[in-house]
Amino acid sequence: MGNMKYFYYGFGGFIGFVCGIVIQLIFYAVERSGNRILTEAGRGDYGVIGKGLLVLYEGLPYMGIVLGVILVRLMFRKEIENEGPDEGNSGSNDRE
Repeated sequence: MGNMKYFYYGFGGFIGFVCGIVIQLIFYAVERSGNRILTEAGRGDYGVIGKGLLVLYEGLPYMGIVLGVILVRLMFRKEIENEGPDEGNSGSNDRE
């Protein structure tokens, strides 16, 4: 396998990380506006579910990395599997 697959996976992980950070910033902006969604969830009003949501919130960027790599794997499976050691994506697909 060539090095292009690592570029694909790295790009997918980067995009997933950025999306996770953006979602965290949206929740942060909602908290600052006066709607204390995450603060109320963590105080115990919602029990185990609230604390679990806080853990998921803290791990959003890391889950984004994993989901980005999985998404790239699913979307570009054929290109990654057909890539030979010296071919890259523009190589011939005559191999069987």
